[in-house]
Amino acid sequence: MIKYYDTLAAYEADAKSAFESQVSLIGADNAIKYDGRNVVVDIHSAKTGTIAVLDGTHALRFISVDTFSSSSFPSNFEVVGVVRIGVDHPSFRGQIAIMYPTTKSLAISSIYQWRLTGYTLDGTDRTGTLSIRQVSDSWAANHDYVVSYNATTAAGLVEQLNAFFKANEPFATQQWVANLNADESIDLLCKFSVWQQASYNKGASGFATTANLLPGWVASSSMLRKNGYRNGEGTITNWSRALAYFRNDNSSTTYNPSSDVTSVKRGYPICLPGYLGTSQYQSDHCAFLRSVYGEGEQGWLKYMASFLPVRPTEYGSIGDKRKYGDARKNTYYLASQTYTDINGATQPVSPAATYAASIAFDHELLKKGQWVLPDSDLLFDVVGGLEYPTTNNRDADVINRALKAIGAPALGNNSYVWSCSRYIARLGWFANGYYGFAGYSYLGSASLAVPLLLLDVPQSAQ
Repeated sequence: MIKYYDTLAAYEADAKSAFESQVSLIGADNAIKYDGRNVVVDIHSAKTGTIAVLDGTHALRFISVDTFSSSSFPSNFEVVGVVRIGVDHPSFRGQIAIMYPTTKSLAISSIYQWRLTGYTLDGTDRTGTLSIRQVSDSWAANHDYVVSYNATTAAGLVEQLNAFFKANEPFATQQWVANLNADESIDLLCKFSVWQQASYNKGASGFATTANLLPGWVASSSMLRKNGYRNGEGTITNWSRALAYFRNDNSSTTYNPSSDVTSVKRGYPICLPGYLGTSQYQSDHCAFLRSVYGEGEQGWLKYMASFLPVRPTEYGSIGDKRKYGDARKNTYYLASQTYTDINGATQPVSPAATYAASIAFDHELLKKGQWVLPDSDLLFDVVGGLEYPTTNNRDADVINRALKAIGAPALGNNSYVWSCSRYIARLGWFANGYYGFAGYSYLGSASLAVPLLLLDVPQSAQ
């Protein structure tokens, strides 16, 4: 049913059916209101928070979030997800993004890998040393292990290396494997469980190693903020979370400088007491910043806004997607990569990307191979605007209101969420829910994989 009201007051005064769906047009405000149960809207009205479903004929439909009712939801309908970027979203450019409601804490890479060189294949007794970290001392120091071999071919060396790995600790526990490539080069890999493996493991005394994990995945640590700073961590991903954290006094000189600040170009925000010069940990070093942004909390808020990202941009990780890859290219490159484990079985390298790539619905637009992880650009849309649990109410933002309506877990603004963009060889970009800014994490760390479906909105019906 479609009804017309001259004013909002007339709309609010009218009785609404608890069961019949109604679309109300309010002339004075040029507004549209949806009432009733499971009101279906056109894709051109699929606002942020709208719930995407497949109906009994497997047609894709969109239901206005505040009309969704599971009790009156047809049994042959299937929930697809929640519209994360709707037609009302600041990032909408003719394409909506549907967020899959089930997120999982997964690693971007389950292994770390090195190219092995320095060995000699002359059929004489040789040795090479692998200097690695291990759990026996909490990964605190390298331990050297001498590997004896006698080989005339790379295949022979690989066989002997794998025999050594299976028979000796900590290689067996860490699931070390040597693999022979088509070009006769040799890669060594192990299960990626802690950051020290990527930072400190190396070849020595007869062996040399260089990092060689996912060579087709291009890295960039560049990310442009509004203050002009162009590199590294610190760009705000969630405003509410960042303000909640940085309002508090902080003893870290990263967030509370110990010397005078003389430039607005900074990588990390400064806590409010540090900015005001009232910190219990430091004397006043922010007079210059206050002269630029203003005194008091209002000045600090303007200063904090300078850490928001520049979007759109052609620069760095969130801009130059031809060089660094977009959500689709990176997700499906990662999902296509496999390795041979210690038992000879083929395994996916990236649990997070494999998860996104495996999602499938009985619809051409939603089938397997259509879902992606957000790149570092889309990451700002995934976590931006979330208010819960910084505001302790599941209805505080439309995304968590929609997830609550369909019975899905919350996506908190304190969540750690992966992008599929690489930071450097051993690190990936992610949303750091502790600070509320974009940071890096080791690829073997478990953070949330939040799959998205990017869907074009047809222009012909606009």
